[in-house]
Amino acid sequence: MSWRRTLAPSSSRTVDVSRLLALDSEGASLILGVFIVTNVVFAFTTITRLSADWPAYLAVVIVSAAGVLLVRPHPDPFPLRDSLLVVGAVAASTALLSWFLPADGSVGRESWHLGSNTWLLWFLILRGRAGLAWTAALIMAAITAAWTASTGRSALTGVMMVDTQLALLVVASLFVAGLRRSARRINELTERSVDAAAAAATAEAARQVRLQRAAEVAAVSVPLLERVATGEPLDDAERARMREAEARLRDGVRGRALATPTVLDAAAEARGRGVEVTLLDDRGAGLASGDAMARIDESVSSALASATGSVTVRLLPAGREEALTVVTVDGDHVGRLALDEAGHATTP
Repeated sequence: MSWRRTLAPSSSRTVDVSRLLALDSEGASLILGVFIVTNVVFAFTTITRLSADWPAYLAVVIVSAAGVLLVRPHPDPFPLRDSLLVVGAVAASTALLSWFLPADGSVGRESWHLGSNTWLLWFLILRGRAGLAWTAALIMAAITAAWTASTGRSALTGVMMVDTQLALLVVASLFVAGLRRSARRINELTERSVDAAAAAATAEAARQVRLQRAAEVAAVSVPLLERVATGEPLDDAERARMREAEARLRDGVRGRALATPTVLDAAAEARGRGVEVTLLDDRGAGLASGDAMARIDESVSSALASATGSVTVRLLPAGREEALTVVTVDGDHVGRLALDEAGHATTP
């Protein structure tokens, strides 16, 4: 589980549409520059057909600023406040220019703001704000229809001026659906690769532990087994070494996290004095910090150094107030020491 938490997909690896668009790349900056230059060129080349100059200048600033805002890197969905600013920019630029367009004849490049606003709404859809984008598109269509009606044209004429822009937004909605599916597949593949790496790391860690355990067992038992295999009688010293080796192996199996070199040496020394020592690990893992384990080693070693009779050291399951207990029994006397998760004594 610890490997899985370490390698689980984080937000830095999660792919969304905005990340697929690479908005922080040089290409995105180049497109933004082309967008701004195009707005300026259209505004200055058509300004003579407007009834006033200043609305065009102001509209260029508003639309271009909204474009700069839209390419700001941010995970999907785009921030609501910034999205509302883009909607406001679309409505403001449309209202600014509409009533200064030629009242008679056809309207051509003078309505450049419609295409620029559509570009803004396209990216707003891509960045996860389709509802606000379509709301802004309807506002733009309504303002345009109101202007055409005020010039004696039909409101339908105004709607026809934005029909191409609305069709482009339909394409954007379909396009972003495909991009989201691609992003979802990428994230699924990333999660699978992370899970596979976590499983492989866990398996390798378990394998290393098994190899280490096997090497420890072999180092202790193989020389003694070879001695037994000779068939010659064992003397008292050899029997004592075998009992000590058996106790160490039992401590490593039953004691696990408690079977540190310090504790094992203290247990062997206590057994040499005739103390019955039992190490039990009911937790399956050590305490959270190395300092806590160091304090446990010191406390257990001290208890074993002064113990007589029998001693049971037990590492308790996680989640309890007490993390470890040391119970000593010597005749009618029973002593108990308890340590918390930090390795500090909770009882005298």
